[in-house]
Amino acid sequence: MNDVRLSYRTAKAGEMDWIYQIFKTGMQSYITRTWGWNELFQEHSFFDNLPAASFVIASIDMPGQRGVDIGGYCLKKKADHLSLEMLLLDPSWQRQGYGSAIMSEVMRQAARANAPVRLSVLKINPAFHFYQRLGFVVESEDSIRYRMIRTA
Repeated sequence: MNDVRLSYRTAKAGEMDWIYQIFKTGMQSYITRTWGWNELFQEHSFFDNLPAASFVIASIDMPGQRGVDIGGYCLKKKADHLSLEMLLLDPSWQRQGYGSAIMSEVMRQAARANAPVRLSVLKINPAFHFYQRLGFVVESEDSIRYRMIRTA
């Protein structure tokens, strides 16, 4: 990923089904192994907690194709920090540096807000190592998840 520029925009309601499918593809195996997968519960929880207005879609311009959506994130402002509720990347765009590029945007927002970013990641999810590489440290943990923080 050499000098790739991503563009960002707020998701539209009609795009949330696509975002849910990326969530399901990426997280279903970890959730199944942790709690078991209940489709109705997961779907309702996803759509109830992540309205389109809170989700930012990342797009890339490709030769001959403008604005290819590759994933996105949900970052919520809390009293003393920003909470990364979700980072999703379409599987065909993973392991190419785009997740790091999106996280750079998240950290720019944190710097502007002068606030740390907190997130939670399941212990069995290899994304834990991704967040460590980006400078997040474990703030607390329980039997199933790490709660991590990175200062702005």
